[in-house]
Amino acid sequence: MDDIFASLKSYKFDQELLKSKSIIRFNEKTRSEETKQNIRDSKLGIKQTPEHIQNRVDSVKGFKQSNYQKQRVAEALSFAWVITTPEGKSINIVNLRDFCRKNNLDQGNMSRGKHKGWTCVKIGS
Repeated sequence: MDDIFASLKSYKFDQELLKSKSIIRFNEKTRSEETKQNIRDSKLGIKQTPEHIQNRVDSVKGFKQSNYQKQRVAEALSFAWVITTPEGKSINIVNLRDFCRKNNLDQGNMSRGKHKGWTCVKIGS
């Protein structure tokens, strides 16, 4: 039995054949329009309990990222910037978001070039 499932998992379909209507995918259900309407009518007016709603929402949320994953994403999305203070001093930074939080600046305006006398230029662009 295991050999059958292993061969099914490793079997690759031609993408054009999958797109054609002659092949039904394994997970695709085909129902007539009448059956679909009967299912809609049977569910009409049924209210979900708060517990059911919460379970449905939790199942869609996915997994939480670990701190390591969060750090890697932050590093990948961080760019090098040259910041000029209102006094004229230049600072090289990485991660504009953290810099703006620490200095009470708006990241959106800073990334456009200027905010409250501060100027900002992305390195490598």
